[in-house]
Amino acid sequence: MAASLHHAVPKLTITTAARPESRWLSFNSVRCCAPTTTTTTTDAGAHRITVKNGNDSLDICRVLNGMWQTSGGWGRIDRDDAVEAMLRYADAGLSTFDMADHYGPAEDLYGIFINRLRRERPPEVLDRVRGLTKWVPPPVKMTGSYVRQNIDISRKRMDVSSLDMLQFHWWDYSNPGYLDALKHLNDLKEEGKIKTVALTNFDTERLQIILENGIPVVSNQVQHSLVDMRPQQKMAELCQLTGVKLITSVCPSFIARS
Repeated sequence: MAASLHHAVPKLTITTAARPESRWLSFNSVRCCAPTTTTTTTDAGAHRITVKNGNDSLDICRVLNGMWQTSGGWGRIDRDDAVEAMLRYADAGLSTFDMADHYGPAEDLYGIFINRLRRERPPEVLDRVRGLTKWVPPPVKMTGSYVRQNIDISRKRMDVSSLDMLQFHWWDYSNPGYLDALKHLNDLKEEGKIKTVALTNFDTERLQIILENGIPVVSNQVQHSLVDMRPQQKMAELCQLTGVKLITSVCPSFIARS
């Protein structure tokens, strides 16, 4: 899933995008794509933006590398090829990766990738890399120990002491347990196990409730495209008022059909 950051900048100043090249090993084996060209601008900061809420902030690329394709629906993923592709993206300046606990081996691939970076790249490259992951739990009772256990799993898989961003998703709004989960996530942030807390696919009403409960979230990742303009109905206005950024993603099934 490809994603980009909206609602915080008047325009995107990167004039040309890296062009991906797809290679197929076989019918059931997929090689990840990688950029074949690299472009720069006179202002290096034009590639990045900071999402923040209060004292919480994280600078990320304006265009994210989505790792949904590793979840299994597109055939077997070659681990070495995937990591090599991630290294090439980071070298090209596309250094923010968006994944989830249920995207197949995505978090494990990131862990291998980040260790390769530590060994093979200078510190300034590593300093620019960000790993954004999602936690999509079943709507069960959200105790502190349950939340901590699951976040520790992602930290171990990604081989990081602190998650750059944890994007939380909830299935059942009739169950208010999402507020308990977010409060526990905020506690883990205070402990240093998470740098920023965010949301994915929350609606406007629940986003407002979360903010009214004093839970600082820096962004909400939602589906948004030329054929799905729902976030512009109410969500965009609330985000403008509160400073929450929208990370907008395009459904991969739509890309396949277009």
